[in-house]
Parts: sequence; C-alpha cells; structure tokens
Amino acid sequence: MAILQVPITKGKSFLEVDTSTDLSDEVYAEALLQGLKVLLNRGASKITKETYPVETDLRTAAMEKATEQLEMVKAGTIKFTGSKAKSKESGAVMTEARRLAKNIIKDEMKRNGIKISHVEPKEITAAANELLAADPEIIETAKANLEARQATPVKIDIKSLIKESPKLIKAAEEKKAKAKAERPLSKTQAGKAKLRTKAGTGASA
Repeated sequence: MAILQVPITKGKSFLEVDTSTDLSDEVYAEALLQGLKVLLNRGASKITKETYPVETDLRTAAMEKATEQLEMVKAGTIKFTGSKAKSKESGAVMTEARRLAKNIIKDEMKRNGIKISHVEPKEITAAANELLAADPEIIETAKANLEARQATPVKIDIKSLIKESPKLIKAAEEKKAKAKAERPLSKTQAGKAKLRTKAGTGASA
C-alpha cells in the first residue's frame, strides 16, 4: 500500500490517495482493474484498421501487444508516471518514509514560522518527496522502524478487543459465493460437465 498523487488532468494538479486507509476492498479492486486496463493497452495506438485491414490480424496484433505489456508489468519494467526510476523499496517502507519526511517538513515549517494550516497538503507532500530524494537515510530509518515494529509484541490482547462482525462475514461469504457462481467454467471444467451430462443421460435411459 502507498500514498499516491493522482493527476487531475483538467485541474492541472493532483489529489492524494492513501491506498491503505482511503479505499475499500471493492474500490481498490476496481481501481486496480482500471489501472491494469491502461497498462495492458499501452503501445496499441499504432494498431489500427489502416495498418491491419483484416479484423483477425488486428485482434491478433492487439493481443500480442497486450501480452507483451503484461510481461513488462510482471517484470516491473513499465514506464512509471511521475518518476524517473522505480523505487526498489516496498510500499510499506515508502509509506513510512514519507510519513517521516512529512513530519520533518512540518517541524521545519514551524521552525520557520510557517503555519501548517496555511499550506495545502500537496505542497507538504511535494516537499517530503524532495526531502526523500535528497536524504536516503530517511528510508533507512523507515526500514528500521518497520523492523522494530514487527519485532515488538503487541501489548494488548487483540482478540479480546476486536470482534468480527457476523454481518460482514455473511456479506463476504455471499459475495465470494456469487463470484464463484458467476465465474465462467474453464475448458477442463466444461469438458467434465459435458461428460457428467452424457453419463447422467445414459443412466436415466
């Protein structure tokens, strides 16, 4: 999970979204789907009816390009928006590093007499990103923080404080069952279904 700066094209700016807290599972899945749709369709602008007059050739070329893009997605070699290079650190590390950087920026703002309430959040985030680029030690501190957090046992009994909601459990199970029911059969499953149908017909005869 990470804090993303989502460009708003006509607004000539961006909105910040924390994927770890701002999005429900359903919205996250939809956002991921829409994002992958964009990534897998990259580079297809030259695949047109003019260059591929035959419909089957056009579809084949489009699928070949999409497959190529999928391999790039899996390998992490895609072009990254708004950055010169892909960060080698995990989303958790970068989220913690950005939190630390923002705190440093806010402390410096106070020291310089700048009121935080008078500054737009995007300005603070941009400054934090600049600080991260200039001071890699913040990322090392973030790593150490996460490692310490994982190594330190939680001093409360979570099970005694947090109760699962039967309503939410039921909703999740119903959603899972619905998705399973609507999922198309694979070729293997379809073949087995046909065999069972034939066998059942024969038995009844």
